[in-house]
Amino acid sequence: MLFNIFAYAHITYTILYQEIILGLVVLCAAIQLFYHLYYFLSIAFHKEASEVKEHKPVSVIVCAHNEMENLEKLIPAILQQNYHLFELIVVNDRSFDGTYEFLEELRKKEPKLKVVTAEENRSNLDHKKYALTLGIKAAVYDYLIFTDADCLPTNKNWILNLQSKFKPNTDFVIGISQYEKRETILNAIIRAETFYTAIQYISFAIRKNPYMGIGRNLAYKKSLFLENKGFHPNMFIVGGDDDLFVNRLANKSNTNVSISFDSQTVSVPKTSYKTWITQKKRHLSVSRYYSSISIFNLALLNFSHLSLYFSVILVAFSELYYNFGLLIFLVRFLVLILTYNIAIKKFRYNITLWELLIFDLIYPIYYLFVGLQSFRNKNIRWK
Repeated sequence: MLFNIFAYAHITYTILYQEIILGLVVLCAAIQLFYHLYYFLSIAFHKEASEVKEHKPVSVIVCAHNEMENLEKLIPAILQQNYHLFELIVVNDRSFDGTYEFLEELRKKEPKLKVVTAEENRSNLDHKKYALTLGIKAAVYDYLIFTDADCLPTNKNWILNLQSKFKPNTDFVIGISQYEKRETILNAIIRAETFYTAIQYISFAIRKNPYMGIGRNLAYKKSLFLENKGFHPNMFIVGGDDDLFVNRLANKSNTNVSISFDSQTVSVPKTSYKTWITQKKRHLSVSRYYSSISIFNLALLNFSHLSLYFSVILVAFSELYYNFGLLIFLVRFLVLILTYNIAIKKFRYNITLWELLIFDLIYPIYYLFVGLQSFRNKNIRWK
């Protein structure tokens, strides 16, 4: 009699356990499908105006710390843009590699080039925010476009395409920046992670819920910057000169996106795991300062991704529900293929679907490792 009671309890517990695991698979898959179908799939229906009706005067701003070799490529690429009314401001941020001498010589020959020097500041202000602030204050025009010294525009219509996205009520234009393709595993991971980040912030902005932009390809108004005291609320936080500023001031009515390949930049990728992980720790550590709704949305997306794989592994050993659990996981995977394939084509991204699918498998491990490390490191410097 007692044995039968224990046997019945064990069977009941086993069934209940398997039902809970199946329920977790269903819940996580449903959350993932929501993000893919509501947010990511919106990229498929986003259309950008092809006709540029007005050429607004633009100030392009670049901060450079010991970037002379990159500036030798970037400055000509910007000065050769098919755009007549713009200035290029290069902020020499504490460089000691000959950048200052190079810029001063070039400035004498190029009337559109303006050089600003950022000395070592004596406070705890973030160096890049300080340098950017100097560049913004030196700008003549209200429309500002930002990129980094190790980037290059994809073509000569980069400025033209970005500025065309400024409508009467637009304060922010959020762009895309890819990384150069190299034949290494690290490079594939970098490109996949950057794509995954881009599909998130671009689709969220399309759905009128902008939460970040990237300094490698971002535009906003000088008047907005000055009226809201610039980076002041986050001046002592290392990093976040781009995403924290967007997160604080961008909203559903003042933000536009530019996803065409002609409005993108291409960046030089990191070549060692250590430097790349350090960079990602710095980026992720800033996200703790996002708005509550942004943190919730991103946490739900990432937690459901992580939990889905964990629960699928458990349900695979279930005697009752493994077929149903794996079917649900397969549906999510097919939807992922659909949304990723559309975004690859719309962005003209230099990545394959196979690379993204493999990255999706390792992403939970990456997020746990780098994400937890980022919250332990609070003082990762820019340069």
